[in-house]
Amino acid sequence: MLDSKTHNYGNPHIGLFSRASDKLVTADISSSPKFLLSLGGLGVPVVKATFGGSGLSGIFLAMNSKGAVVSPNCTKDEVALLKSHGLDVCLAPAQFSAAGNNIAANDFGAVANPKMPQSSLKRISDCLGVEVVPRGIAGYDTVGSCLLATNKGFAAHNRATGEELKELQSILGVPGENCTLNTGIPFVAIGAVANSKAAIFGESSTGFEIGRVSGALCL
Repeated sequence: MLDSKTHNYGNPHIGLFSRASDKLVTADISSSPKFLLSLGGLGVPVVKATFGGSGLSGIFLAMNSKGAVVSPNCTKDEVALLKSHGLDVCLAPAQFSAAGNNIAANDFGAVANPKMPQSSLKRISDCLGVEVVPRGIAGYDTVGSCLLATNKGFAAHNRATGEELKELQSILGVPGENCTLNTGIPFVAIGAVANSKAAIFGESSTGFEIGRVSGALCL
């Protein structure tokens, strides 16, 4: 396992610029050399990409090893790039265009913003190949920002309740814990990039936070 603290041009909120699965990891096309080197430690191909012209794949992309849910503002070329790496691709509904903020998934299950229409949940489920359960976390509907999930474990918003953690374990099929990153920020998905092989952490994360998230992800 490689644990490493990194940043993207001084920004420790590295989960904004990248999204990882056990198949690939995306990166902003203008990512810093240091950040790209760190992403290489995840042991999967690093794919430079934009989503609707934005390099913030952590916000506009939700993904597992089978499929990807992207902003409806994505171009045909942006979608084709993901398909060329063997992923099914579907578009998020317009009012939930920040797919990465509104969906969290691994290869066993997914959760989505509870306000998302049922018809959209079915389409997303077909794309990702898993059941998608609508629910909030710690009082937030933007579950993608509150949850960092891999095929080994998950790290959840620090105020997720014990009952919520149990439900997430059932949905995602892996264990998990409450966590923070970047010195107390509970929106863990923006503070790290992870798959079941490794994780990299925002430079402002403490040793305690890194240890707790690593444990939650079973790394």
